[in-house]
Amino acid sequence: MNFEGQLKELLSKVNDLTGELKECRKEIDLLKGEIEWLKRKPLSTSSAMQPRAVISTTPTFENFVGLKVIHFVGIIVLIIGLTIGVKYAIDINLISPVLRILIAYLTGCGLLLTSRRLRKNYELFSMVLFSGAMASIYFTTYAAFAYYGMLSRPITFGMMLLFTIFTVFNSLKYNRQEIAILGLVGAFGIPFFVRGNTDNLWALFTYIFVINTGILFLSFKRYWLSLTYLSFFTTWIILFASLNLYPGGNYFNAQLSFGLVFFFLFMTSSLGFKIYKGDEITNSDTFIVVANTLALYLFIVILFLISDVGFIKGVTLLFAFLYFAFGVIAARYLQRHKHLHSALFSISLLAFVVFFLIQYSGLTITIIWGLLAIAYFISGMWFKLQVFRIGAIVLFASTLIKLVIVDSMDFSPIEKIIAYIFTGTVLLIVSFLYQKFKKRIFNDAENEPNGSN
Repeated sequence: MNFEGQLKELLSKVNDLTGELKECRKEIDLLKGEIEWLKRKPLSTSSAMQPRAVISTTPTFENFVGLKVIHFVGIIVLIIGLTIGVKYAIDINLISPVLRILIAYLTGCGLLLTSRRLRKNYELFSMVLFSGAMASIYFTTYAAFAYYGMLSRPITFGMMLLFTIFTVFNSLKYNRQEIAILGLVGAFGIPFFVRGNTDNLWALFTYIFVINTGILFLSFKRYWLSLTYLSFFTTWIILFASLNLYPGGNYFNAQLSFGLVFFFLFMTSSLGFKIYKGDEITNSDTFIVVANTLALYLFIVILFLISDVGFIKGVTLLFAFLYFAFGVIAARYLQRHKHLHSALFSISLLAFVVFFLIQYSGLTITIIWGLLAIAYFISGMWFKLQVFRIGAIVLFASTLIKLVIVDSMDFSPIEKIIAYIFTGTVLLIVSFLYQKFKKRIFNDAENEPNGSN
């Protein structure tokens, strides 16, 4: 971490602790007042302990709802109400498009100014108003471009970029991820409350790209996992929904391009902070990597199928080789992050299995899976990679299950003989290797914390 970044983070922590210290001082003053009051009252007075209930700091349901829930629900309901109101005005042509946009901007600016005035004394409430204001302004700008054509694409993109920078800056200034969640991720849903007469998918994806760019920047400043999860799942849901709403390949280039762009954004946001800070890559980070990969693969496969585009086999094989290479790189340069390179190798193995399942059929699959499994096992033993050995065992089990449940009903007698003899021989070879090299395998697994060498 550079000096300036470390200094800002320390100053932020100091400000947080200063706020907590002020609250503690208030509590101490209240307790001192209670003690003085008790000293002046007779000990036998039955009401002597009543003031304590007044200042009790024990969290209650009412405290939780009144101080933590109501304002969030309120701002969400308010934004939805405003959005529905605009939709109603659109449906009945109550006001002109220019007036609709103007009123929406004024509402957002009003919320923004109110949040600024209340920030000093009501920071949490101010934060919620600010988030609602930015969500409203995002929607208004998007509507002005996508629904009414009042703004050109460069101007809209520039305005969105400025709004995103402003929102990111304030979320860091408040040091609250709620601002990012309500102001950025909350803005995802706005275009779907009021749908215009346009099918401008490029505009929608560009809008989401700008929001995710802000979230990517935040991911390098704060490790806000909830923000990453929300933006990740929301974006991919929108992408998959676009396949259903715009089928037939009419927006093939837009869907494929932004699918890849969002994939790389989420890969960077999930791993960038940890690599940049030199921190441990956790299971949560690895989950995003795996889920992001599976989402991209399924998205491409579905897109190619509905667009009558081939290359699904080629895409699968490309995933297999790329993730094998990524796994090698991670094992070499990120050795202590064992969850990461184990996940990358597992994805590669799965992709190889799927490719052969698509490419071949019958006895050929059984033989290839068996050969692939023994190749992975030997590689895992030679290079001391436990994930390879475990992957080989899983593939052996899958091959055996396929042989017993599926192949036994479809194979001819000759094919059954070959399949069972081949599979049994391979399993015995692996068993022999386990017995012969058990010290090398199990000692390495015990002594090496990262499972690789």
